[in-house]
Amino acid sequence: MEQLERDAETRLAEFRQRLGAKDQRTLLDYWLAKRGRRRMPSRADVDPAELVALLPNLMLVDVVDDGARFRFRLVGTRVARSSGEDRTGRFFDEFAFFRAYPNVTDQYRQVAADAEPLLATEIFFNREHGTAYDVERLLLPLGQNEAKADMLLAHFRFMRGPFSRE
Repeated sequence: MEQLERDAETRLAEFRQRLGAKDQRTLLDYWLAKRGRRRMPSRADVDPAELVALLPNLMLVDVVDDGARFRFRLVGTRVARSSGEDRTGRFFDEFAFFRAYPNVTDQYRQVAADAEPLLATEIFFNREHGTAYDVERLLLPLGQNEAKADMLLAHFRFMRGPFSRE
């Protein structure tokens, strides 16, 4: 058991080194601190007041029916403005983007099932202006038990376009 814990800690340390932005490292460190010795923290462990500087680039996503569907619980202001719509309360499958890019939903499903962080680059569309740009998305699982995630915390790093900053 101790070897498994050491292996997991080594994987997370290596994962942290791959993060290119300070905000990503800050969020991962926060998640790790809230997790403690558990596999992942719960939603109750996450206090938005402790993440004020990151909130515009964050999303909370409900895992519904064991990952069969995902619902936007909270969408940060920068994320909503960058997409040209506020998706709060709606399901992924209501949007053409997720039907056109099923690999994005597959990544959310993977994090929900494996309860391990994921960093991915994806294209991001602004429906209002018809523009597209690349973002890096950090996905972190949240769950009340050790078996599976029931919510995901997502951070978006806008790599180019009008919403990019560092």
